[in-house]
Amino acid sequence: MSAITLNYRHCSRFSPHYINHTKVADLASETRQQLVDLSTDALTLGVLRSIERMNVNGIAFDLWVGVDQPVTDEDGNAVLGVCEFDPDASMDAAVLSVTHVCEIASPELVLSTFAHELGHAVFDAPAWIHEAAQGAGLFDDPALTVRKAYRTTTPDAEHLSKSRPTPVHNTELESSIRFAEFRANEFMGSLLVPRQHLIRAVEALAEQHSVTIVRSPSIDPDFPGMGMTLTAKSSFGFDGMEPLLKALAMRFGVTPKFIRVRMDRYGLLQPGVKNH
Repeated sequence: MSAITLNYRHCSRFSPHYINHTKVADLASETRQQLVDLSTDALTLGVLRSIERMNVNGIAFDLWVGVDQPVTDEDGNAVLGVCEFDPDASMDAAVLSVTHVCEIASPELVLSTFAHELGHAVFDAPAWIHEAAQGAGLFDDPALTVRKAYRTTTPDAEHLSKSRPTPVHNTELESSIRFAEFRANEFMGSLLVPRQHLIRAVEALAEQHSVTIVRSPSIDPDFPGMGMTLTAKSSFGFDGMEPLLKALAMRFGVTPKFIRVRMDRYGLLQPGVKNH
């Protein structure tokens, strides 16, 4: 069984201060290093479900994991997964539930959902647990104080494919929820298909799948030096990369669409190539 220890900048309520995608990727990398060796590409469900204990910013809590049963939301609708905290069930445990492999969830989708909800356990659960531990205020009647339960929900596969927050006008709460989901998706992507692992795999597999690697100075300030973009040698454009996408998907245990999203996020696609 595994335990994960992480630290990041947070406020007095243990909610994260603004964390950009690079820091999220760093935290995902720290998580991987506590689970598998650096040479491992595919992070399996078996490895992830072995996590039983977490310590995030000094907030220690158990992680109760369920992956063998259908999962529903508060209205009884079937969903892919949830991360929740109920102080009436336990004051120091978060629950991570992901649906079993079934007609609505392939093995790859179950894995992705678990990684997404684990992101919520990393970034959201510490604040939930900290707030519950504060108890009633000095002038509050403990018998009348309602202890809040929290839940995040992954309703469908589309929920996992959003790699950037949508720039729309929202209330503060709506914006906070949107960013929390974006953050969990970034954690999921970097945990299952890290940048350097993907680049290493592309370098190993591109030529045999008729894809050319074009190297040029990086325009990403977070990753200076030489960068790379990919070009299919066939006349079918990005569709000509399908064999490479499938090979990479098998290597990492995810779907070709997941690989395509990470390629786009890591700047491996030429400008103008559509990510769908």
